[in-house]
Amino acid sequence: MGIKKFDQEHCLAGCDICIEDCPTDVFAKDPETGKARVAFPQDCWECLLCEEECPAKVIKISPAVARKVWYPY
Repeated sequence: MGIKKFDQEHCLAGCDICIEDCPTDVFAKDPETGKARVAFPQDCWECLLCEEECPAKVIKISPAVARKVWYPY
């Protein structure tokens, strides 16, 4: 399951919240655009941190997760 949608076109360049908050480093900075990109989708724990913290609301986690929230700290 994991990340259902990531709209890089509307991602805010330089925001980097998803890159900084992801406990499994699913995201990385795209060197060409300066925006985040999904680099390792297979590593997603479906913790919802990225979806909930994204100011542009460009990330959607699979609906099968049913709002399970897991915070590692």
